[in-house]
Amino acid sequence: MEKIIVTTDQSVNSRSAIRFALNLAKVRKADLVVLNVYHNLKPFSWKEEEFEVYEQHFIAKIKAELNSLIKQIARYMDCSDVNFEVIMTNNLDVTDGIIQFIEKGRYSYLCISTRGAGLIARIFGTQTSQVIARSKIPVICVPSAYRRRKIRRVLYATDMNNYKSELLQLLDFVRPLGAQLSMVHIAEVDGQKVDGTYIEKSIRKKLNYKVSVFSRKWDASRAILQGIREEVLRNKPSAIVFFTHQSRSFLDKLLLSANAAELSFYSKIPIISFKK
Repeated sequence: MEKIIVTTDQSVNSRSAIRFALNLAKVRKADLVVLNVYHNLKPFSWKEEEFEVYEQHFIAKIKAELNSLIKQIARYMDCSDVNFEVIMTNNLDVTDGIIQFIEKGRYSYLCISTRGAGLIARIFGTQTSQVIARSKIPVICVPSAYRRRKIRRVLYATDMNNYKSELLQLLDFVRPLGAQLSMVHIAEVDGQKVDGTYIEKSIRKKLNYKVSVFSRKWDASRAILQGIREEVLRNKPSAIVFFTHQSRSFLDKLLLSANAAELSFYSKIPIISFKK
């Protein structure tokens, strides 16, 4: 059975990821794992036995609260048929806790809330960018202000390197949603534009899915998101997809010197990061 992970720290901000993950699990007929990474410091005056009792009560309390919350959200979203499990893992570092948990099992996607607040340094947050850089599975970054809506249009930004293999992974996400897929080639200013019509026909023939292909010129000194801003405004996608090299900083590649005002759309649109 396919499994999807959603992380939560019990904050209101994390509920956007929970809503997205519940809907995704329902569409894909997958199980949902609700992951909470925690760490309690043992007071010096406590005996080991006392601390163990406290930890057991703490875990039981948080699990009960999260079970109640997920059931409440699921009922509101008509997702009560989604099977979910609350799992708590102890780790001093939240990112390490998430990554180590992912590596122990087989999961399809990781949903995590982000703090899309306008300023470049706050668009993702340090924790989210670290998770993206280290995760072996696709990471879906859901803005904290995001509200449930159907994924109707997906925008896929590509440099056209290995786009065929990338499309195979991407279509596994898009097909169950029945979403329209647009592929925008971000070409360097002095680079060659692709033949969109030819590629569209080739994709439809080989992958049996309609994909709209566009080519846009991009100044390499600017942020990638600035390069596709025009396409975002034109198509109003429900989600944006990138395939990222984990050997480099995700934020450095994606944002560079981008202007926060120009990227304001991001705070409303989930971004899905696949590993190249």
